[in-house]
Amino acid sequence: MKTHYKKIIIDIIACLFILLFLYTAANKVWEFHNFDWVLSTLPMIGELHKIIAYSVPTAEIITSCLLLVPLTRRDGLIYSFLLMLIFTTYLLFMVIYTKDLPCNCGGVISHLSWKQHIVFNLFFLALSLIAFNFNKDIVRTKQVKR
Repeated sequence: MKTHYKKIIIDIIACLFILLFLYTAANKVWEFHNFDWVLSTLPMIGELHKIIAYSVPTAEIITSCLLLVPLTRRDGLIYSFLLMLIFTTYLLFMVIYTKDLPCNCGGVISHLSWKQHIVFNLFFLALSLIAFNFNKDIVRTKQVKR
């Protein structure tokens, strides 16, 4: 695939992640007390709920900013992958080990079942890998041309 098309695909994927992360971060901030409360009810999180409640939306916003800037996009793609991996692992853990599944997702995502949410996250995980690999190819191509 030509470098030009890879750049376009990376831009589209970066935009999708920016929309996703800013949407979910805004939702967590808007419904902060609910988000924090749900985290506090999870035994695996326990006393760390406040730290996590502040850290997650902050990480989503920082990752979105990294994705906006071409010079930091590679780092943004790595963080996007890591965030989606953590969120997906959390969802899998909850489905496997928890009987009562509290949901603190907001908006459209709250209408997904837990299994649909896992598929949604796996889709975004795949997108992050595609974008990261395309970005690596572009960097490699630039180095060869020099």
